[in-house]
Amino acid sequence: MIDDFCKQLVARHPASVSRWVLGRIAEPEQPAVGGSWQLLDRELSSAPLHADSVVLLPESSTGAILHLEFQTRPDAAIAERMLDYWIRLHRRFHQPIRQAVIHLRPTGSHLARIEQLAIGHTRHSFHSLRLWEQDPAPLLADPALLPLAVLARPTSPSPELLLTQVRERLQAIADLDQRRLTGSGCQLLAGLAFPPDVIQRLLAMSILEDSSVYQLIKRKGLEEGRAEGLQLGLLEGRAEGLDQGRRQEALDLLGRLLLRRCGPLNSGQQEAIAALPLETLEQLGEALLDFNGADDLNRWLAAPKPGP
Repeated sequence: MIDDFCKQLVARHPASVSRWVLGRIAEPEQPAVGGSWQLLDRELSSAPLHADSVVLLPESSTGAILHLEFQTRPDAAIAERMLDYWIRLHRRFHQPIRQAVIHLRPTGSHLARIEQLAIGHTRHSFHSLRLWEQDPAPLLADPALLPLAVLARPTSPSPELLLTQVRERLQAIADLDQRRLTGSGCQLLAGLAFPPDVIQRLLAMSILEDSSVYQLIKRKGLEEGRAEGLQLGLLEGRAEGLDQGRRQEALDLLGRLLLRRCGPLNSGQQEAIAALPLETLEQLGEALLDFNGADDLNRWLAAPKPGP
């Protein structure tokens, strides 16, 4: 799940991720600049070997190809794998290659510091970036990199302050779908370093948070309430309308998110979701972050649901 998310992050934002990585591994006099950034096919041969991410860099940058591998745990075979990737990339593209392993989960293992393979006369070098040692400022400055920022070096003795800063940056993202997608990634990666209760308190966002329909109904209800003296009947009517608006907003958002996770829904799935109460729709909004396809959705719909 985490590996897939990191690959998707590079696929959506190859320039942002590549500029940050090159800023950590490139020579000071060779900064990465603008231009066209292209994500290349990760399939390196007929054998089942896929690189996590391979980016074709602009001609004015420091290297022609950037190969990235994301690691959640130490791997004793990482140096041999990086050499294998390099050979296959060289055979296919015949371009200069820069390689970096990005270690996500904090660890004291020496395996996270390996940057060279040395066997006999064979020498191969690559870069190793331990995310928990990196300055969070460049990651906080780019909305595309906020999921990586949650695992960067804490900005104070309290690591929780970093999550607070990430949440503030999330709230500044104007596009609602992008904010929720980025926020889901932040929660996912934060699970590598923070306990669930801290993530829930500082990063979790309701699927209805900042809902345009919800906010419109809320404002209208307040205005009518002030003008008409908050009469009981009107309050009940507005409360019912607010619930209906929240439910419809939840259905609309879930429909878009499920389309990305599970593909087009069939009529049975659509009817089952439409019949769910608002509290269960909220639960589905949290559960779908772990879905990998339509089968996961069918299992969730068929399973007994916890109470609100």
